Amino acid sequence: MQFLKSLFCLQGFDNRTRFSAIFTAITIIFIMLASAFTGKLVISIVLLLLFSFVLALASLRRLHDAKLNKNWLFAPSLAFAIVALIIILSEQHSSYYLLIIPTICSAVLLTYPSAVKRNFTLGYDGPVDMKEYQQETHLGKEAKFRIEPTLVGDNAISLNSDENSDNVNGETYTQGAEPYNSQTDIGELIRLKLLSNKKAQWLIAGFVGITLTGIAISWLTNYLAVKDTDISADTSNIQTVNVEPSLTRTHPLIMPDNYTLYLSEHQGITINWQADDVNNSLLWSQLTAQGDESCKEISFNKGDPIRTLSVQVEQESGVNNAYFASFSPLDSQTLIQALAFRSNFTLCGYNFSLKGSQAALAQNAQYAQWVNY
Repeated sequence: MQFLKSLFCLQGFDNRTRFSAIFTAITIIFIMLASAFTGKLVISIVLLLLFSFVLALASLRRLHDAKLNKNWLFAPSLAFAIVALIIILSEQHSSYYLLIIPTICSAVLLTYPSAVKRNFTLGYDGPVDMKEYQQETHLGKEAKFRIEPTLVGDNAISLNSDENSDNVNGETYTQGAEPYNSQTDIGELIRLKLLSNKKAQWLIAGFVGITLTGIAISWLTNYLAVKDTDISADTSNIQTVNVEPSLTRTHPLIMPDNYTLYLSEHQGITINWQADDVNNSLLWSQLTAQGDESCKEISFNKGDPIRTLSVQVEQESGVNNAYFASFSPLDSQTLIQALAFRSNFTLCGYNFSLKGSQAALAQNAQYAQWVNY
């Protein structure tokens, strides 16, 4: 509990090790939770606000420790908040690379050493009582070193001396009197080298620029891939519309919400599920643009819909009717990506949940090749 209180402490100091650990933990946990709660905007925003607040407080304590201007507080925390918001709204896995921006801001803050030497406990020194962790440290030291008692009163050393301590709100924490020698600090030397080396600065700027360009190209590629759904209606590809019942369907993959995926000989996706009894064997055909309009396309909770080539009704075991919705091979990767990372879809008036679909696709090599993380 005391450790959690120290994470929300406005006063006190964090050394570089603790600050880097907090930033790394926040980044990793955010990536995992953002992927788990894709499509759940409210939960994602709450997590964003919580992580940004904790990182802002950690940055503030790091600034206290290095005695820097508090305007630096907005560099790591604000950059993280903006990037995390872009990740949540875009739902593009390539946007995770943008986390390099708050990482660089945090790395710059880490180059500043502690202004004075302090007695840190788990990297923290402040009004929150961390004695329970300090006792474990002392026990470890006593196991290695034995301090012999002495009868010399004037030269006796007090292990619990309150010298060089400050009292904040009734709590005592070490203030430290000895300045930190920044000339021998590696982080300080690295920062000074970068500030005096324009080539290194240009290399860093170029690396960030290349990363941002790559992300922009990835977003554009995904956008064009979705738009290719409309192009798939060209007559050059309509020859695969009339799917015959005897057409070979391979690599069946049973999905969590009672539907099955198949691959055609041309690597086109077919979705199969149990259907109500209907009179027509061909519910929809893109070739004639006639039939049940609800079978015209598959719609996801987010993103553009994908058109079907045809939806046919066939008999399974001579008893139950089953729908077979066929899609163009041009849309295979876009369709699998949507099945892996969206929450639900609607087709022919039937609603299906996509919970657990990503794990099912990843376990089948035929479909996993189209899943990009």
